[in-house]
Amino acid sequence: MALKFKKGLVLGVGAIALASLAGCGGGASIAYNIDFTEDTKGTTIKFWTPFGGGIQEWIQVICDNFEAETGIHVETESKGGYAGLQKAISLAASRKAYPHVALAYPDHMATYVNQDIIVRLDYYLENDGDDNFTLNDFYKDYLTECQTVEYDAEGNGYTLGIPFNKSTEVMCYNKTFFDWASKKDSTIVVPKTWDEIYTVAPKIRAFMQPYFGKVVCKFVDEDGNEQLIAYDTISQIPEGTTVLFNMTKVTDETFFPFTYDSEANLFITSCRQWGGTYTELDKATGKGYVAFDSAEVRNALTELQEAYNNRYIAVSNTFGGTSKYNSAYFTNCQSVMTVGSSAGVKNSIAKDFEVGVSALPYKSADKKYVISQGTDAVLLDVGSNAERVAAWKFIKYLTKEADGLFAANTSYFPSGEYASKSEAYQQQVNESKDSTDADKKIWYDTNLVNDSHYLNDSEGWTKFTDPAFVGSSSVRERMNTAMSELFIDHKTPDELISTLKDDLKDYVR
Repeated sequence: MALKFKKGLVLGVGAIALASLAGCGGGASIAYNIDFTEDTKGTTIKFWTPFGGGIQEWIQVICDNFEAETGIHVETESKGGYAGLQKAISLAASRKAYPHVALAYPDHMATYVNQDIIVRLDYYLENDGDDNFTLNDFYKDYLTECQTVEYDAEGNGYTLGIPFNKSTEVMCYNKTFFDWASKKDSTIVVPKTWDEIYTVAPKIRAFMQPYFGKVVCKFVDEDGNEQLIAYDTISQIPEGTTVLFNMTKVTDETFFPFTYDSEANLFITSCRQWGGTYTELDKATGKGYVAFDSAEVRNALTELQEAYNNRYIAVSNTFGGTSKYNSAYFTNCQSVMTVGSSAGVKNSIAKDFEVGVSALPYKSADKKYVISQGTDAVLLDVGSNAERVAAWKFIKYLTKEADGLFAANTSYFPSGEYASKSEAYQQQVNESKDSTDADKKIWYDTNLVNDSHYLNDSEGWTKFTDPAFVGSSSVRERMNTAMSELFIDHKTPDELISTLKDDLKDYVR
């Protein structure tokens, strides 16, 4: 099946009064009085990223290509992670020692607004004379987070970033198990909803229980019938026998059909999927508040706690907290389904079984929410006219022209239709579609989930981010252990909500 792509339609920048595009501090700024005709050849700009390793190498390829095409030199520097990047820029704010361009999460943008160092891009989009670069080049769900951080007096959101590296959550599942089990029990299928998880999980536990602690192999008898044979150790397996599931590390206590990597994402997404709210922003003041003290969120927490008590679902802390991810437990057959970031699906590739990829489970068809992750390119308020024009040219190149190349060679999704249809990205699609290489296969399957489900209007999914404000990252960080407190510490939903509000009292309205 070929990948198809969804267009994103957004409000034009003309909806925002350009007269208000002064510096956040109220004074006039060179940032909004730019001569876009200035020659930028030979100009050097600085670009800070959070990436390391192979991803940063592709950033350098993009910068080198950009210099070859434009004559603009980009000095790149990795700050060793998203938190490190934000901290480095914030510390450099007082000295204006920050870069011209950076990658930022929405909560980073909120901090930069507060520090008066980020540039609103609406003026650039409206006045640079480039009709080949518009907000319609990007998927609308990604643009939302760039336009819901800072607002003008009429409540219109400024555009503070352009989408770049994007990921979300997907569910990896043990396809070998489901293919086999469904032959024996047609009701054991990959669940699409939370209610289906509650139904199929006990059946999975019952099916797998006889094989805990054993190596399960497929045997074909003289009549051609397939059977499962369990061995106590690998050494007992006859030569040439096909191993289906190595469950030597699995016990009744350590098997959970379904696992979820990010406790914060599970909490936040459940707020949305059950009809509640996680946080909210006062547009007039820019102050944010927690908003999860509701009947809807209590219902979600009650359901999930019951599922945990029934040993249907787990988080990484369930297994002792040796890893914040569940991929190792999944490949060890301690679960047959696991939710994690699409950017990290390769960690779920298993030696003994085939892995499939599907959309996140949802609560109801009218609330199919999946969290949007990844950063946007932002322009910071520094430099000469030539440097600012060069930086804006680079942002446009990075997010549109080069984004397909970046997505094709990393685990991130294209940020818009232009990148999705680019030669580099489509070449990777074609090479990976029928590949037997596990890395390419899971890359294709993950991108197919994004295209066929999350970006397909008929499927009804929404990629969301909650409002960003100064402190929203601290609120999210507090959620990193919320589900462990509900599951492992056995707090009631009321107790958990009360504890969270006490700990986040500065954000309680």
